[in-house]
Amino acid sequence: MSRTITAEEVAQHNKEGDCWIIIKGEVYNVTKFISEHPGGKKVVLKVAGKDATKEFEKFHNVAQIINQYGPKLIIGKLGTSNSSEPSHNESNKTSSASTTHSSGNNSHTDLVGERSEFGQQVPYGDPTWYQSWSTLYYNDTHQRVRSAMREFVEREIIPYVHAWDESKQAPKELYKKAFEAGILPGIVGGKWPTEYIGDHIVGGIKPSEFDEFHELIIISEIARAGSGGVLWGMLGGLSIGLPPIMLFGSDYLKKKVVADCLRGKEIICLAITEPQAGSDVANLTTEAKLTPDGKHYIVNGEKKMDYKRSFRDIFHSCC
Repeated sequence: MSRTITAEEVAQHNKEGDCWIIIKGEVYNVTKFISEHPGGKKVVLKVAGKDATKEFEKFHNVAQIINQYGPKLIIGKLGTSNSSEPSHNESNKTSSASTTHSSGNNSHTDLVGERSEFGQQVPYGDPTWYQSWSTLYYNDTHQRVRSAMREFVEREIIPYVHAWDESKQAPKELYKKAFEAGILPGIVGGKWPTEYIGDHIVGGIKPSEFDEFHELIIISEIARAGSGGVLWGMLGGLSIGLPPIMLFGSDYLKKKVVADCLRGKEIICLAITEPQAGSDVANLTTEAKLTPDGKHYIVNGEKKMDYKRSFRDIFHSCC
């Protein structure tokens, strides 16, 4: 193509939905190709609107790649004078709206927009829904939850995580903050527990939209803080200690325990492990015996290593 394009004009096309690059004095519009780049889009976006010759020659067989893809992508040559031809600014812009990938006759959701802020955009190195892959499981509600979770973790956890690890304890106020942010009730499995704590959910999504993949996002974002202690301290006891009560507890017990635990007012821990049996549930020796009047249970036995025991309010003991 004989059109002359200045470096200043190329520099204007420097984003994911409108990306030009320069290679060996020729200008290429790689907007449509960027999502198919074998090395991921991030490496291309680093040189968007710039001369990418050095980076291109470092990683590619230049002649082979140029011959294979060049004719479809080239739009002109780099120069210092403007061509009399009309500008390609509009004709070569590609909308950043979503496209639909099809598999056979089935079309699935493509994610756009906020996804680019997550991960490193390395193929197979990040969850595939970060990279425009079709998915049956993730949609814009999951993007919103992940964005809100990342903001919460980077503001309320990451700056303090080292000190908490050193002191072997996170502040109890963290649980209340996690509830107020709409996080804590999202890690007890199943549907959002609206009947206990209302409909405020992290990311501003509706209870009817909440699913197991939102819960997975909550857990993975807290894990980004890099502390197994903080992760288990916040979520461990609640996620395994409270669900059995929610599923099998009496109405009296649910009313007494569930809401306060979900709000971070009461801290629940699960007590299974014993000195003799370890976590072998089939061989536990702790027992609960009903009193002759049928009103109470008397619990006898030994437990150790119960989760969140540093400031537990409620023991859920397996007998």
